[in-house]
Amino acid sequence: MLNLAHDHARLNGREARVATALHDAFGRYQAQFTALTRRARRRFEMRDWSAAQADATERLALYRDHVNHALEEVGSLLGNDATDVPTWEAIRWLHAALIVERDDWELAETFYNSVARRIFSTVGVNERVEYVHPPSEPASAEEDPGIWRRYPPSAGTTALVRQMLSDVRWRVAYRDIDADASAAATRIEQGVAAAWGDATYDAIEMLKPVFFRNKGAYLVGRIRRGREMLPLLLPLLNGESGIMVDAVLTTSDEASIVFGFSWSYFQVDISHPRALVAFLASIMPLKRIDELYTAIGYNKHGKTELYQALKARMDRTPAAFDFTAGDQGLVMAVFAFPAMQVVFKVIKDSFGAPKRITRQGVMDKYRFVFVRDRVGRLADAQEFEHLEFDRARFSEKLLHYLREVAGTAVRVSDDRVVLRHLYTERQVTPLNVYLRDADPRAAADAIIDYGLAIKDLAAANIFTGDMLLKNFGVSRHGRVICYDYDELCLLTDCNFRAIPQPRTPEDEMASEPWYHVGEMDVFPEEFGAFLVPAGELREVFLAHHADLLTVDFWRGTQRRIQSGELCDVFPYRSSRRLSVA
Repeated sequence: MLNLAHDHARLNGREARVATALHDAFGRYQAQFTALTRRARRRFEMRDWSAAQADATERLALYRDHVNHALEEVGSLLGNDATDVPTWEAIRWLHAALIVERDDWELAETFYNSVARRIFSTVGVNERVEYVHPPSEPASAEEDPGIWRRYPPSAGTTALVRQMLSDVRWRVAYRDIDADASAAATRIEQGVAAAWGDATYDAIEMLKPVFFRNKGAYLVGRIRRGREMLPLLLPLLNGESGIMVDAVLTTSDEASIVFGFSWSYFQVDISHPRALVAFLASIMPLKRIDELYTAIGYNKHGKTELYQALKARMDRTPAAFDFTAGDQGLVMAVFAFPAMQVVFKVIKDSFGAPKRITRQGVMDKYRFVFVRDRVGRLADAQEFEHLEFDRARFSEKLLHYLREVAGTAVRVSDDRVVLRHLYTERQVTPLNVYLRDADPRAAADAIIDYGLAIKDLAAANIFTGDMLLKNFGVSRHGRVICYDYDELCLLTDCNFRAIPQPRTPEDEMASEPWYHVGEMDVFPEEFGAFLVPAGELREVFLAHHADLLTVDFWRGTQRRIQSGELCDVFPYRSSRRLSVA
């Protein structure tokens, strides 16, 4: 325990400078993060989509850069005492005093922990050095009424929506605010009646910050009747004729998809993230707190919340790790923590044929996914190092498998298991398993969405490479996403070719191609052999996506990308769009 009287002079010296340096480094990070975030509004108004994408990518690199700078500064201040635990106990105490009045104190703690863990190469958690808290609770007491406006329906829903839209100040006009208000009001009342039996409600509360992502902006709020709440999301588009309301979303499932783990992060300007997350949790009660922090761009704190939630669940229950459903791949050893629907992926020590990728190559692919526009079709992943768990949480069968295929990344002692490096993802049902167990209608919907997933990714300049069913999964909302990354590449790097006609009967019967195949050559005609197995589902797939087996589709998509076209991919069904109602 720190003796303040004895150490008063020392605490006003080097430790205070380190604490201040860490606080200031976080402040610089937040300032730059906020500056980039605030550009999103102007990018939307100017319809400057390529600049918006560049800003989003630049923002993703900030955290690592600022942590690295902080490491250099702290190292120079501490010298040989950089790993002295009592020194860091003092630093943490002083740092806590510096951040106590900040509205984003939880993010400042995570930034501090990122630096401290790198310095100590911490295995598990060092409670003497790091901040350690229970996972955040989405309590309404955390909310700040200053971040939302309340609209009573006294003048009718149409007038309410018109006022709601008018309160968001743009430098460009709405295309037709009266028509949008009327159409949106009808949808809102329909949504309320569907949920509560009639169209009456007490008020609508809308967050003041606007959420930006890709080519869209989102107004986010909730409809209240007593203690009951419904989400209200109004996606906005900015076309040549002005801003318009594109859809009205009033269910928790719809909101959860918009804030889902397979989309790029939102740009939202907020000084009190904890209050914003509490508001979002009130309309998406099934979504984990870590996922909400991640969805608004604070993925590193989302990682903190995920670890704290895992630890808390293990402290409360005997829940254990287990094998995942589906087939193990050639590159990753995969297991799950079913109690929280989290998948753990460890890179194997070696990869079987025909894989030619290296360990560093796998890590580069995850980085590739992190900085790309995921268009709702690639699972977000959190990267962890040096996690430590109780051995009793693992079956001997699972431990044997992990040591056999990933022994360099997994260390097992009598009572502990240390995972040196891994990725976590939200657990989904492998598509091949889902199709095997689903009823015919659900299976048909999934196989159609599988084709749409391939097309959405292609439009975002991502070629999935290995398009086997087992490399895709189905979320709890029925969306198909890709979670296998070792074959991903830029679509524009591929050379799509038609299979040459055989020159002789011997060519036609040859077991190997008689023509040259370059490293990036792709032959879409071959996709038909493995995309979907024979049967009714194959016919359904080909009825909707036969163009995926043609060179023209892929080359046409490449031309659109190269011309600068950015695809429109919506996180809601087309039937929810007002323009197609």
